[in-house]
Amino acid sequence: MSITNVALIGGTGTLGAPVLKALKASEFNIFVINRQTSKSVYPRTQVITVPDDLDVDAVAQALREKEIDALIITIAGSHVESQKKLIDAAFKSGVKRVMPAEFGSCDSADDKTNEILPLMKGKKVVRDYLLSLQHKERDGGSKLTWTSLVTGHFFDYGLTCGLLKLDVKGRKAYLLDGGKIKFSGSNLDFIGKAVIKILEKPKESENKLLYVHSHHVTQLELLEALEKVTGDKFERIDQDSEKELEVVRPKMLDGDGHATEEVVAIWGVVASDWKEKKGFANALLGLEEEDLEDTIRKVVADL
Repeated sequence: MSITNVALIGGTGTLGAPVLKALKASEFNIFVINRQTSKSVYPRTQVITVPDDLDVDAVAQALREKEIDALIITIAGSHVESQKKLIDAAFKSGVKRVMPAEFGSCDSADDKTNEILPLMKGKKVVRDYLLSLQHKERDGGSKLTWTSLVTGHFFDYGLTCGLLKLDVKGRKAYLLDGGKIKFSGSNLDFIGKAVIKILEKPKESENKLLYVHSHHVTQLELLEALEKVTGDKFERIDQDSEKELEVVRPKMLDGDGHATEEVVAIWGVVASDWKEKKGFANALLGLEEEDLEDTIRKVVADL
């Protein structure tokens, strides 16, 4: 299988923008999918305009006309029905590879994670939908393939907004369970690189749930590096993850968005260690962990 023409939807988002940047710097021929009434603008980029409701036949025709080989979805993972429509269109139009909106902090293949964080179930529903299509032959005998990529916390982005339980601007560290739990996280540009590697290795990555990270650290290791780079001591606040979840999960279940973010933040530290996990793909994709202090220097400079 060879991939030449790649389409991305969600190209202005937190993840979509760096993935688009990586795609545009690659050897692939890149298109961005944009809804009719979207105000997003993509300079010097080929745009495929589709109906707002993602009508399957219309999207399929647009993908077919541009001979799209791979579709990358970086809209919110909670948008299950939109993803299903895009997948149906990809199936209908002869697209070879779909990457759904998996990514992110937590593992939707883990039962405990889905129990703690119901929003992760949507990602599993989409992956199961892809599984249901992978053995179906299309006209001409071709099949749709997929790759789901799980990245852990968006690491550099997470340092700017408290996702890693560290308030860099306020010089505070909220240490979960002593701060000694190893967790996986990926810088946004690194995720872009991982997407490119998957497209460059279509056979090796076919129909797989893959895990990657650019950093594999504890909060204490991260805090030590932060204090070294900034030259400041951070206030240390110890937290018990189970007790914190007991407080914020009921609020999340009542629809509190901030509480949802807090549950994701906690669970993305205590239950997201990919290093020994089946499907850990850094070696498969030729990706190396990045330098922690370099990442922190860039983040602190931007802040």
